[in-house]
Amino acid sequence: MGKIMNLEVESLAFRHRGQQEDVLRSVTFTAHQGDVTAILGPNGSGKSTLFKCIVGLWNPYEGEIKVGGKNPSKFSVRERARLFATVPQDHEPPFPYSVLDVVLMGRASYVGIFSSPKRKDYEAAEEAISLVGIEHIKDKPYTGISGGERQLTLIARAIAQSAPVMVLDEPTSHLDFRNQLKVLSTVRSISRERNITVLVTLHDPNLALLFADRVAILKEGYVVAEGDPKSVITEDLISKVYGVETRIISSDGTRLICPVMGELT
Repeated sequence: MGKIMNLEVESLAFRHRGQQEDVLRSVTFTAHQGDVTAILGPNGSGKSTLFKCIVGLWNPYEGEIKVGGKNPSKFSVRERARLFATVPQDHEPPFPYSVLDVVLMGRASYVGIFSSPKRKDYEAAEEAISLVGIEHIKDKPYTGISGGERQLTLIARAIAQSAPVMVLDEPTSHLDFRNQLKVLSTVRSISRERNITVLVTLHDPNLALLFADRVAILKEGYVVAEGDPKSVITEDLISKVYGVETRIISSDGTRLICPVMGELT
């Protein structure tokens, strides 16, 4: 049995250089292997900052991040690439690479500087493309496909990376309703099938209720609640975090949040 690759964030604090106010304040939570953990919160709550700290783009001044009990900040760039697979909000390639070529980029950490991808790299890319169901567009230019197809391509690229942790920064922010469901359903299936740790930042609490196993909710840089979505996401919490009065409706075991329209005028 392999090592458990939970992602642990402990007392994380971050502020931008030259600023006096922290963007993240003592953030603590755990994302478990085989689960989808959603980070919720309104704009400006620190979700994208947390994403950048976790994958090593920005350095927190306090606290620690651990994967499998080890701090990835001590690793080389290549080692971190084999640990974290990332899916950003937006991605505009400088050239019209094919979908297959974009997915193949996920194998970069396994290919030498002066080497070309090998058969096993192409096999990993093809398998990832099949897993997310985009075989029919693999030869199309990435710049010529829809927003939903782009996100699925980036998820396939992350799968091809064969990393134990996948981090997605608001992957549904520019998608229509159908593609939001498609992308998050695919992510949840991958977390089970590959037994990987998935962390995803989201705006919509309903998406977290539908697809997440756990949630951590940020407000002004603090984690104000963490746990099972059905227990954590309450009418009082939504009011406190988003400033919106809501009602939670349950049907056939599914809970959904509906705003009280009079409170939005």
